[in-house]
Amino acid sequence: MTALKVLAVCRGTVPAFNVYRPEVAQLAGLHATDGVEVTVITNADSVCVPYFAEQGIRVITDPMDKKFSLRSIRCIRNELRAGNYDVMYLINNTAICNGAFAAIGMPVKVVAYRGQTDNTPRWSPISYLSVLHPRIDMVVCVANAVEKYVRAQQWSDNKAVTVYKGHDLAWYRQPATDLSFLNLPDDAITVSLVADLRPRKGLDVLIAATHYFTVPNIHILLVGGRPEDPQVQQHIAAAAHPEQVHALGYRTDAPEISAASDFVVLPPTRREGLARAILEAMAYSRAAVVTDTGGNAELVADGETGLVVPVRDPEALGAAISKLAADKELRDRMGLAARQRLVDHFSLDQGVRDLLRVFRKLSN
Repeated sequence: MTALKVLAVCRGTVPAFNVYRPEVAQLAGLHATDGVEVTVITNADSVCVPYFAEQGIRVITDPMDKKFSLRSIRCIRNELRAGNYDVMYLINNTAICNGAFAAIGMPVKVVAYRGQTDNTPRWSPISYLSVLHPRIDMVVCVANAVEKYVRAQQWSDNKAVTVYKGHDLAWYRQPATDLSFLNLPDDAITVSLVADLRPRKGLDVLIAATHYFTVPNIHILLVGGRPEDPQVQQHIAAAAHPEQVHALGYRTDAPEISAASDFVVLPPTRREGLARAILEAMAYSRAAVVTDTGGNAELVADGETGLVVPVRDPEALGAAISKLAADKELRDRMGLAARQRLVDHFSLDQGVRDLLRVFRKLSN
């Protein structure tokens, strides 16, 4: 099999873009594969730079601070010309905008990553600077739902494919967070929502669902967002029992909070991909209640590893949460099945294999 040279371009932020991000770990997995050589262009202050160095991946630094930067385009184009790459993989919008322009007239195959549905309609000129850019040969989508959306926007229907982002159980060996600081009653059932709490994450729907709870001792843990945000406080005040909603803000132990919870919930209303928070909960054997938007219904097998309810249906959401809250045996059984589902369908090795298959098919 011929050697494969891959140039990956990404804009790393601190601390969200970290070494446990599947897209980053997949690059290391590709580089560790016989016959594959990965080079990365990223910003110098990315926390991924030392990680890539540890993996033996050559890193070229560029500020990558604008979606359209002549400096970044020149940097990428110079490397493409010098490196004779087979595939260029563009991992976020900044990389896509600059990388697609840099590849014009070059023989390299260009692959863009897409992590969510919506927001790139074919009628918008801005979309053609992103995943609809005519220089892009393939869009790697994080879920079938994302692929379906992207294909509906493309003029050619064979330029999108699903590659599930793989997770490694070794990332989740930290013990569950001790929740004693919350001073919860002994019979409390804890349900965590890990999200940035933007409107589309469905906090308003979850709060409305509290009025349909049939189990009295359900405590909701909000991980993410700013507790002092007036909108967050307004939502909490509208709950059936505001004292049972706990805004914890941004935390570095979000996965361990999920591990400490009895189960997790994610009720987004739109623009969803393959929720990392749910994958983290699955790794810790936690069942989930999710809405059927984006790739949620692909992550959660309804009735087996959790419950899937319609978008913007507080009554259905409240009933699903109450069902798991009332049945420890059910949620424990679903949690174990969720962990096994992650191993079977969303492993890091699987993600590396599928991504490599896409790259090789394009380069042949």
